[in-house]
Amino acid sequence: MQEVIKKSDLKKLSLESLDKWLEINHNRLIGSAVFTREETLTSRLVQWGEQYLFAKCDKGDFIPSHTGSIIEYKDDLYIFDMKPPKAAVKRLLDFIYSTQDDYVLILRDFKLDTNMFSRNLIDRIGQNYPYLSALRSVFTKRASQWSNHCSELHYRQLLRQGIDFGINPECTPLELYETFLNKCPISK
Repeated sequence: MQEVIKKSDLKKLSLESLDKWLEINHNRLIGSAVFTREETLTSRLVQWGEQYLFAKCDKGDFIPSHTGSIIEYKDDLYIFDMKPPKAAVKRLLDFIYSTQDDYVLILRDFKLDTNMFSRNLIDRIGQNYPYLSALRSVFTKRASQWSNHCSELHYRQLLRQGIDFGINPECTPLELYETFLNKCPISK
């Protein structure tokens, strides 16, 4: 089972301890997922849709509205965010210390070509991503020209390497989160 790290766990660490933790787990962090929820209207609509339309979770459960992917970029760890209006990156250390979002990091516990995973997402930095597409991904769950939603994109990069959790690639952040919490990849 993969290791689950909450925002409160990392916020307790001093900058020196966090830096050391990032260094020790550097390779394992690449390809790991950071599930976030924030207080924006888009985030709340996504959470509502996930909770009431598709999921069997309690109101007290962590319901993410976004999946960030940890990559190696410029010789450092970054979080890749496919968020409206454009895909962007932020240093993981800066994200941990500055984000107001609630988040859960699920540390990868399977083999992965980390260079390929990172390269495939780096190529998408700056790619446009409409707000309506983010909402569509949760409420309609249909493929469209914008099949690059955050959780789909993360999972499709794993599938490209034969890492299969046995779910539909058109998954919501909550579906991917729950899958990562409860399953190991299916060997091929």
